[in-house]
Amino acid sequence: MRYSIGIREEWTLICREQSGDWILIRQHDHGLVAGEFAARFNEADAPAKHRREAVLYAVAHHDRGWIDLDETPFWNDEAKAPYSFLDYPVVPKLNFYRKGLDELEAETPYGALLCSLHYDRLIEASGERGESLDAYQEEERERRSRIHRELEAKSEAAAEDELYYDMRLLQFCDDLSLYLGLHEPGSPKPEEHPWFKDGFGGTEDFSFTSGRPVTAKWQGTTLLLEPYPFKESFEVELPLRRVSAAEARAKGLAAADRSAKEERIRIGIAPGEVPRP
Repeated sequence: MRYSIGIREEWTLICREQSGDWILIRQHDHGLVAGEFAARFNEADAPAKHRREAVLYAVAHHDRGWIDLDETPFWNDEAKAPYSFLDYPVVPKLNFYRKGLDELEAETPYGALLCSLHYDRLIEASGERGESLDAYQEEERERRSRIHRELEAKSEAAAEDELYYDMRLLQFCDDLSLYLGLHEPGSPKPEEHPWFKDGFGGTEDFSFTSGRPVTAKWQGTTLLLEPYPFKESFEVELPLRRVSAAEARAKGLAAADRSAKEERIRIGIAPGEVPRP
C-alpha cells in the first residue's frame, strides 16, 4: 500500500493508494472525527469542565484552515500523487495555518492556543527551516503570548499541567483519527503504518495507561485499543472518496475527485487485547 503523507499530521488531504484508486479524506472531516474521540475520552484525563467546550472545539476544528483548499486537490507531477504536507509549498501552507488559527481564535482563544502549539510541534518535528517558517513561528509566539495575557487578565489562565494534558488529548485524538484514514479496516497488524508500530506517542502520560502507550489492532471493521481510552464502545463515520488513479492521470485529479461519489465508512472503536510493541 502506498501512502501520500507528511510529518505526522497536516497535509492537503489524507491520502492512500489502494487497488488502483486514491482514497481521499478531507482534513476537516478527519478533524471532526478527532473531535468525536475527544468528546468520549476517559473522564480521568478529560478536559477540565470549565475548558471542556473550548478544548473539544479546538480538537474538532484544528484542520479548519484547509477546508477551502481540500475542495480542489492538487496533483504533484514529480511524485505522481496528490500533494502531501511534505512537498506542499511552504508559503501557502503557512497561510492556511494562519487562516485556521485566526478563525479558531475568534471562536475560542484557548483553543487557538492549543492548536498553535500543535502546529509548532509539527514544524519542529518536520525539520523544515527557512525565513518564511521563522517568521511564522515568531508570529505564533506573539499570538500565544497575547492569548496568555488575555486569559490571565480574565483569571482564566491554564496551569502548565492542564495545558500539557489538553495538548496530549489533541495529539492523541488527531493521531487516532489519522490512523483510521491511513489504514483499510481489517488491515493485519504487520501492515500497520510505521508511525504507530510502537503505539500512539504521548499516551503513556495519561493516568489510565499506567505508563504504557495505547496500541491498536483491527478486528474486521472494528479497531481494538489497549489500554482503552474511552468511556464505552462506539462507532464513527469517516467520509472518503475513491478516485481512480487512471482517471486522475487522464483528466486531472480535481476533475476525477469531483466525479467521485462520497462514501461514509462506519468503524467500530472498542477495547480489546493488542500485542505489545
